[in-house]
Amino acid sequence: MLATAAAQTSTVQQNVKFTLNQDLVKRTVANGKTTETIVENPKTVLPGDLLREQVTLVNTSGRRTGQLLVNVPVPKGTEFLELTTPNTDRWKVQYSIDGGKAYSVAPTRTVSVTENGRTVTRQVAAPLSAYTNVRWTVTSMNPDESLKLSFRVKVK
Repeated sequence: MLATAAAQTSTVQQNVKFTLNQDLVKRTVANGKTTETIVENPKTVLPGDLLREQVTLVNTSGRRTGQLLVNVPVPKGTEFLELTTPNTDRWKVQYSIDGGKAYSVAPTRTVSVTENGRTVTRQVAAPLSAYTNVRWTVTSMNPDESLKLSFRVKVK
């Protein structure tokens, strides 16, 4: 159930190392307080388990990079749950519901409903479970800089 991260860069080949890790997030509640423990690279996962998909980017070029597009597919057998690396002034996140063909901050899908006996087509927010890809647009990276970008999924 491992995904791959892909980087698309503008015209010049960038020297950025991408590492994708999939970790199990275990939650325990004690005295009304929830604590999370990260189990790195679990050997097995079960339906209902919460996983963290985390891509680490390291600029190994020795120079400042241009814009990077970091695309991480939602792994098969899971569904998108939440973003854990929100937007900043350095990167923006978008989502796809069509396997990475189109991206949007808030993907929508077309549904048909019957109102007063007539079929009406509407654009509605796509459910998180429909998300297939997460993409960060990183404005640039400084020499030797590393960034960690992540989201969570639930095992089906």
